[in-house]
Amino acid sequence: LALESVDEVRLITGGRLSFINAGTGKPGKNGNSKGSLLFIWSPFIKPRCQFTTVSRDELIAIGSGIMARVKAA
Repeated sequence: LALESVDEVRLITGGRLSFINAGTGKPGKNGNSKGSLLFIWSPFIKPRCQFTTVSRDELIAIGSGIMARVKAA
């Protein structure tokens, strides 16, 4: 159903994303054995169902930058 209305499907390359334990801040014990992707909906844009890629390392760098700004605020 998501493919009927999504604007972009972003496949994550270069490794899998791990879930982080909220209590310890460390990756979970079992890890993630499946590939990762993001479904992105953009308001006011006709759904295009465009497929793109992003590297795992780039996503981690973006997330780390956001977390650093949040901690500094």
